[in-house]
Amino acid sequence: MAESQAFDVHIERLEGRSVVSLRVARTSADTARRSLQLAPPLTAMENGAVVSLWLGPDRWLLVSEGVPADRIVARCEEALAGTVHSAVDQSAAFAVFRLTGSRTRSVLAAGCGVDLRPHSFAAGAVCRCRLALVAAVLVAVDADAIEVYVDRSHGDYLRKWLNDSGRTLALATGAGP
Repeated sequence: MAESQAFDVHIERLEGRSVVSLRVARTSADTARRSLQLAPPLTAMENGAVVSLWLGPDRWLLVSEGVPADRIVARCEEALAGTVHSAVDQSAAFAVFRLTGSRTRSVLAAGCGVDLRPHSFAAGAVCRCRLALVAAVLVAVDADAIEVYVDRSHGDYLRKWLNDSGRTLALATGAGP
């Protein structure tokens, strides 16, 4: 949960977040979306204390700060009984960062090809991409906050990259020391 700052960007590693990977048979995706009130394409959607992040036509990440992963999995099992699906606790597999500040999008844009301008990647938008050569999921929380999900083994590397990228941009724009 330690925070760091680079180029007017606060980087916080979020700990203790439940993350469940849900995948359904493509033929059952609409049923799953309705049954569990899942996010439509390219978005995040809150359903009570659980947020669904759309990752593809038949897959979502279900995340929560207050609901344990086993309860999320049990809810999926109940709602999707008789449907081919897989709901797996992936909480230990992800490192999650929240970046906030007026230069958040600039720092992230230095490492990925996604158009992160607020009119293109508005609050609630979700995308999978490569960030600093690492597979990542980006979630726009608001104009100045983006959450980043990466494989836990890349967490330290990504934090260092974010700090270095922020310092480099600060120097390039004359905003640095």
